[in-house]
Amino acid sequence: MSAALNPIFQALDQLFGSCDQDYALLKDQTLSAAWFGDYSNQRIVNSFLFNYIKIQDKFGASLFRKLLFSLREINSENMPMLDILHLLEKLEIIDSADEWDQLREICNAIAHEYPSDIAERLENIALALRGYAQLKRLYANVHHYAELKGVL
Repeated sequence: MSAALNPIFQALDQLFGSCDQDYALLKDQTLSAAWFGDYSNQRIVNSFLFNYIKIQDKFGASLFRKLLFSLREINSENMPMLDILHLLEKLEIIDSADEWDQLREICNAIAHEYPSDIAERLENIALALRGYAQLKRLYANVHHYAELKGVL
């Protein structure tokens, strides 16, 4: 495994492990204001959302760039994110740059929500649950691609 990629994949495996536990608890719940009023449920949500955001940050800030650098597809990790996404799309590592943008929009919605707006929070939780399934598929694709190319 690439020395640069090893800690990133290990960190993501740990984050996904934690997030999987919260996801399993949340996915079958009927989200409502009453459900969200229970502090135990809020803690699960907060844990899930924290790990979800960390996973996305790890992808965008490190994994994509270091993977492409390890594959010698780029000469510098300082490329603009849009160029990184287009290259990932061209290499068929991600389905589309638009899909990544949609996942980023979920993070932005979470970061800019008002704690007192329960309806918005519940909507963002539902979006994050759907987005998490996409992130898991994306991670599997990236992991598989790295293995095929011999950098993992």
